Amino acid sequence: MDPHRVRAGGTVNTDRIRALRDEGALAERYLELGPLLAAADTATVRRAGALLGGLSCQDVVAANPGIPTIAISVTGSGTIAPLLPALTGELARHGLAGQVSVGDPGAYALHLARPAAADLTLCLLDASAVFDRIVSPVWTVDDVGTAAAELLGLLRGFAASHTERGRGALVLTTAPLWSSWTNQVLDLRERARLGAVWRRFTADLLELGTSADTVYVIDLDPLLGDLGPARDARLEGYAHVAYTDALLGALARQVGHLARGLCGRPRKCLVLDLDGTLWGGTLAESGGDGLDMAEGFRGEAHRRFQRAVAQLGSQGVLLAVCSKNDAAEVDQVLRTHPDLLVRRDDFVTVLAGWEPKVATVPRVAERIGIGVDSLVFVDDSTTETGLIRANRPEIAVVDVDADEPATHVDRLLAEGWFDATTITAEDRERAEAYRTEARRADFRTGFSSLTDYLAELDTRLDIFAPGPADVARLAQLTQRTNQFNLMTLRLDESAVRAALSDADSVVAPIRVRDRFGDHGVVGVVFARRDGGTVLIDNLVMSCRVLGRGIESAWIGELLRWAAAQGASAVIGGYKPTPRNGRVENLLPEHGFAPIDTPAGFDPAARWFRHDLAELPGPVANLTVESALPAPAGGTR
Repeated sequence: MDPHRVRAGGTVNTDRIRALRDEGALAERYLELGPLLAAADTATVRRAGALLGGLSCQDVVAANPGIPTIAISVTGSGTIAPLLPALTGELARHGLAGQVSVGDPGAYALHLARPAAADLTLCLLDASAVFDRIVSPVWTVDDVGTAAAELLGLLRGFAASHTERGRGALVLTTAPLWSSWTNQVLDLRERARLGAVWRRFTADLLELGTSADTVYVIDLDPLLGDLGPARDARLEGYAHVAYTDALLGALARQVGHLARGLCGRPRKCLVLDLDGTLWGGTLAESGGDGLDMAEGFRGEAHRRFQRAVAQLGSQGVLLAVCSKNDAAEVDQVLRTHPDLLVRRDDFVTVLAGWEPKVATVPRVAERIGIGVDSLVFVDDSTTETGLIRANRPEIAVVDVDADEPATHVDRLLAEGWFDATTITAEDRERAEAYRTEARRADFRTGFSSLTDYLAELDTRLDIFAPGPADVARLAQLTQRTNQFNLMTLRLDESAVRAALSDADSVVAPIRVRDRFGDHGVVGVVFARRDGGTVLIDNLVMSCRVLGRGIESAWIGELLRWAAAQGASAVIGGYKPTPRNGRVENLLPEHGFAPIDTPAGFDPAARWFRHDLAELPGPVANLTVESALPAPAGGTR
């Protein structure tokens, strides 16, 4: 099955988008396009993108204040304009306002030699990037090896330069080797050697994406097996278009996933139905012994799906269950069934009962303390998934077919909902942290007052001096935190390192623990000294530690520290987005007064000033340890 297509009836008609365009309402109604295209195949997304071709990013932002924006610059070794409609459609599908520019055909070297100014620079390579370096009309396998090594050296140089002087992400693609090249070598042993040379080149290129913080390489080979023809000889020969629309659409989908992550829109939790999804059969009818999850074609298919689910869980994806079944029976199967690969303890929460899932699925987020827009729901019932789509469009939905469990894995993974630029140690331990959060919720029910609960919770806040090992986590917090995020300033690892090395910069992350365990690093303040003022560039914090006064203790420590250093004021801003309304009043609630936008500051933000005349005292029921930097310079 092509994972870039959806089940019958899930394709999307573009008539609605065409009507909005004809009405001149595309910018105003832009955010409706995401749900409309959520289940669309890549061909439909490409057609939608073509209809959006005349829409400017500025108009979309003006009509939708706070919408995430991303500037993308595209270059390549051939003609790349055919990628534009697919990429435009994918950005709309993810609710991102994109400003996409396309470079001249074949001018990738000149393009990459300049410091990148876009949020994402994409370089689409094809085999001509190697073969065009061979001057002679005839060539040997050794010539190809030399040319490939030269190109690899050039790309390594561009990657190093980008890391040092560019901004945003640099995304390269691999370059598949077509039979039109290999078949020119008549000696079968030499033809095999050409394949080996090319695979070494591809492997080295992929390694380049693991060695630099802001460089990524998309492997096109896995996409080829899921598509029809990926090359059209006529397009390649006459227009220098190396790839078909099918492959360009699949690539655009991968870039869309990356753009979504860079804009701080990751998904965190996979919510699974059971009957027909995690296992075959119906628990209420056949009992635990009659379920398919090991034997026969169907059982083996469900076992492969369980293995894929376990693989996601091992990389920090939170697993949850929402099932219309008897809770006790579900618990028994999850704990005791000998063939089940994901057990009860692998799930952060299990909700089983007979209520409509449109009501119970959002409770997963409430129970473990994440946003509803962090959920991905998988079910074989089109009734349940349809109700979720219609009533809770912020929840991502994956339809699977109980009659075709062999397609479950492809359908689960096709959208790349959980793709991440980096997976940290905190990610891999996330499931245990959220299981602990569920235990905290149970503990809370035993107290009649919040004060008594917090007193017994014994929360400890550590404001610590970050080191190199913390860089990935701090960057991730800026990229993935949306609700408790004052300025939505997204930083990559190189930007975090720059802040750590700046003598005027203050980077103050927090670690939280309580009687149930360690939450890990859950927030960070980026601030800097500017004369006699301390400027808060951004403050982000995980929502799972809200409700304890942690933010008050943290801001209080920062204010007292600034006063101790002789600062006259602390200035901070709030930049509204559709998702960070909960911090709109954070600064005013902590003694900051509104001011006019200072010269050179972001005019889209609201700015506030604390004159440090009255400093807050300690927060009850919290123990705070602070290692804010000494006045001589930046963080240790």
